[in-house]
Amino acid sequence: MTEQTPTPEGVDGTRVAYRERVHAPWWLWVVTVLLTGSLGVAYGYPLGRTVGVASFLLAQGLVTWWLLGTAPLVVVDDRVLRAGRARLPLRYVGRIAPLDPAQTREARGTLADPQAYLCLRSWVSRSVLVEVDDPDDPHPYWLISTRHGHELAAALAPARDGVRRSGTDATERPGEDQSPEPAST
Repeated sequence: MTEQTPTPEGVDGTRVAYRERVHAPWWLWVVTVLLTGSLGVAYGYPLGRTVGVASFLLAQGLVTWWLLGTAPLVVVDDRVLRAGRARLPLRYVGRIAPLDPAQTREARGTLADPQAYLCLRSWVSRSVLVEVDDPDDPHPYWLISTRHGHELAAALAPARDGVRRSGTDATERPGEDQSPEPAST
């Protein structure tokens, strides 16, 4: 008889239902090229063309690295919801609500809970609010920037329901009794 080892909580699943990398928009790239270009001119005018081109390339390379490196990945798979570096096991996913730009603005500002987990990018006007049904989690909900809120919600709800229907979490062994051990005296 082979015994399955439990999967640690928060480990990514194998079947991806939704994936989105929230990159910077095209206009932000244009702004960065203009700003780093002006830096190149500022250094190149007094110090020479080579220094100007080198400073432009170095600055633009750093800005590109930063923009690509900080673009959060939003993934729904058969075990977890991942937003940026954070992971929420699907068994703790509660109500899911795609928000339009006006609702997102309110959820970011006047209606925001200071304990909420926010994976936001200011250049994305839409988001999805995911309530957390874990009494031990300090975050009452997650607010996640996404360009495709309805698609994210449509992928997250069935994944959550599938975990709940299965009756076992990703951390439990199939067929194992999950009742607490009786206290020994």
